[in-house]
Amino acid sequence: MKDYLDDVLNMTRILPASGDTQEIMRCPGCGAPIPEGKLYCEVCGAEIHFVPEFEPEVDDSINVAMSSVASEIATQKEESVPEEPAGSFVRREDARSDAYFDLHIRFPKRALRYLGIGLGIAAAVTLAVIAVPRILKLEIFDGASRASEVQTDGPGTQSGEMTPANSGAVPGAEEADTVPEAPELTPVSGRYAGELAVSVADFHDDLRYFYTINGDRPTAESARYLAPILLDETGETTVRVIAMNGEGVTSEETIAVYMVDRALPAAPVILEESGEYTQSTMIVVVSQEGCTITYTTDGSDPEVDSAVYTTPIKMPVGNSVFRFRAFDDEGNGSEIEERVYHLAYARLVSEEQAAASVIRVLVSKNVLIDSTGKVLGAEGHNDYIVESVIEIEGAGEYYRIVERYVAPDGSVKDTGLLYAVNTNDGSVHRLGYDSSGRYTLFTLAGR
Repeated sequence: MKDYLDDVLNMTRILPASGDTQEIMRCPGCGAPIPEGKLYCEVCGAEIHFVPEFEPEVDDSINVAMSSVASEIATQKEESVPEEPAGSFVRREDARSDAYFDLHIRFPKRALRYLGIGLGIAAAVTLAVIAVPRILKLEIFDGASRASEVQTDGPGTQSGEMTPANSGAVPGAEEADTVPEAPELTPVSGRYAGELAVSVADFHDDLRYFYTINGDRPTAESARYLAPILLDETGETTVRVIAMNGEGVTSEETIAVYMVDRALPAAPVILEESGEYTQSTMIVVVSQEGCTITYTTDGSDPEVDSAVYTTPIKMPVGNSVFRFRAFDDEGNGSEIEERVYHLAYARLVSEEQAAASVIRVLVSKNVLIDSTGKVLGAEGHNDYIVESVIEIEGAGEYYRIVERYVAPDGSVKDTGLLYAVNTNDGSVHRLGYDSSGRYTLFTLAGR
């Protein structure tokens, strides 16, 4: 490449003195004339390289097309070369050679260098645009993760432990879920006669229970609850209980205050709990030895002279309220125990069967002539209509049936008589009222 450039720079064209425009090409090595069309010097044998003609118009177009970098190079070149006399063809050739060198050698090299610098800058900018947001995002994420690892001191969490972030979780919700519920004690606070057994009503096998009866707050060092707490001394006792799970987390404490009076007899124990019953049931009551049990069914308090319980009582049909109380030999009464029952048998008798039962019983008593309800000594007949279902206290559920006389002309008149048929066994009764206006059953015995 260097040899090629040297040949270009050393090559000259000389015009004849006569002013002829024909140009003579000379060898750049020995200066011998080169005949037209020859590609080498016949004197020294040097190879001839032809340089395309440069015209001013071409130079102008090149100068316009060149970038600012090429213009600067050309300007610097012109400032460094002294001006030649007008008409010097050799200096013109040197300028053309310099322009050729600038255009084909220097400019491409500088352009490539600037292009490389530009590509490097573009790559750096691209890397920054891509990498910086990722780095910032990572920093933000790490910061958020660290912030979510809240150090807590509380039940079930040792000091210095970090609680992992839980997406969507309410702070403290996880800890709250692990706290056991406060235990429930039975019986409730109150005054009791005789010794008393206090129990944890909602006992769970996966929890441990601790209690105190001296007024101190219970801890894991207190007495552990394994069986009902027996209170057998007269006086007031405060029972405090907590529940603890396997992680050592404790519940709120439950406090109950009991007044035990051993001078009074213990309340009787009733085996049948209050509630709904659908079959015949016996009410069984027991008390401590040496006591007498009395009871009432009208809601009043049992006294020493009230009905005495001696054997199990058959639960009456319908609604009933029983109140029981124990008395010792000195007439001291215990606390009152109350039970509310509702016994309702399944309906085994339909309305049609109930009306037919009334007619059948009246025929057997010669009140009616036949099953059509024909009345003895009259032209018409009786109809028996079920109006409603009633419940008679202590007797059970009944169909309320009215009697109506139908005359031969079709007119209907109530006779004023009412009948009651048990919905379970079909027994037939006359239905009336007592002095307080409550329903009363009467044995059916003719008119």
